[in-house]
Amino acid sequence: MNIITIPLTRHSGDIVYFNILALYVPYMVRGEKLSDAVIYNKMYLLKKDFFGYIEKNTAKVDANLPVFFGYVVSALENSFPDIADESYDDFIDSITFKVLDVSTSVNDFEYVKKVILNALRLKKRKDADMGINIVVGLKLLKIGDFAHALEYLRNYWNLDIMLGAAVAHCYYTLSRREFTEQERAKKTRPGEIELLAREKMLELSRKKPPLHKVPQLELEDTAFLDKIFWQMIFLSLEWFPSEAWFVTVGLEKAKISNNIEMKKRLLEIGSEQFYNDINFLREMYYFKLDSKDAGGAAGVVNQLIKQYPDNLEPVFLGLKLSLLTTKKITYHSFRKLALTKGMPAHTIELFDFAFDLLNKDTKEALGHLSDIEKNFPWLEYYVITLRYLAKDFFSDDETRQKMAKKALLDSIEKYCVEVLRTKEPLR
Repeated sequence: MNIITIPLTRHSGDIVYFNILALYVPYMVRGEKLSDAVIYNKMYLLKKDFFGYIEKNTAKVDANLPVFFGYVVSALENSFPDIADESYDDFIDSITFKVLDVSTSVNDFEYVKKVILNALRLKKRKDADMGINIVVGLKLLKIGDFAHALEYLRNYWNLDIMLGAAVAHCYYTLSRREFTEQERAKKTRPGEIELLAREKMLELSRKKPPLHKVPQLELEDTAFLDKIFWQMIFLSLEWFPSEAWFVTVGLEKAKISNNIEMKKRLLEIGSEQFYNDINFLREMYYFKLDSKDAGGAAGVVNQLIKQYPDNLEPVFLGLKLSLLTTKKITYHSFRKLALTKGMPAHTIELFDFAFDLLNKDTKEALGHLSDIEKNFPWLEYYVITLRYLAKDFFSDDETRQKMAKKALLDSIEKYCVEVLRTKEPLR
């Protein structure tokens, strides 16, 4: 294992050493280029080592910022000589945020400017100030300095939904300080600063920027940002109750963070306020399935069939539910409906195969595969895979059985969804 020994300061002849373990490994190992995954992992470990030093030696780092940042660059360039400028700058940004995050001097704005200056002089890209401005703004946001945070973040609101919500939150929080509770109670309209917050959230719904795409948002602790995001989403639903985008982006965020509580809350709002929107009903259906609530999923399917009588998707969702419950009466009811509404014959045959296989009727299931092969020869490539999965259904290995079942259901679902989307059989 290699060690980087970095002298930071001298006091009475003693040298304070900074040891970073594990990552003083050249980018080239025995002439071979490391894979992107290995490089990413090594950079992550290098970053964590620096973080550990910063946490234990905050005062020393603050007192020697030029020296500290110089050795950060030295370690980075020696370990990864071919690193892309973007990755290089992102690394500097993350170190900058950590320095600010643990420093006791962060309330001194002159100190903050000094950190910015030292970080900026080391960066490579032309827009080097953007990343630094974002991490500085995020730190100021975290400590509640909303006025200064706004100065650093306002130009980047449309790069990422999280940044847009952060900017709107700054306006909103500052607006709450503009008037007393009694004054707000007497007002018949929002103040000018609150209107800026509302306008920013409305602009987000129109621009629809991506979510979690800005690398500077990848912090160790994002709890403060998540809290701000949810506050602004639910405020926006109060301000703009007819704007479904806020529910949509909230669901996207809930999925990313695996926040079941928020997902359930948003689906309830979506199904009540936007009951005629198939997107929310579809999300509700899958949420019920994930929660093992077959009755709830069936209710959503029935609602979809009533609201979209000419759409094949509700019938498909009903067939999928039938595969999971393996109830013959339910399956044949949806199968009849699928025939009536003109679902492609080969997709119905695929469902027949899966239903019989899940009910352990091997002879019938394999018979359906033979019929598919005979009647739809262009599906032969798919039949080969399905025969292989069918064998695993009867394996003595329980884990193999479960994997085969999941692969079968996922495969047929993705195939049929694509067929229904394109209105053409996949060849």
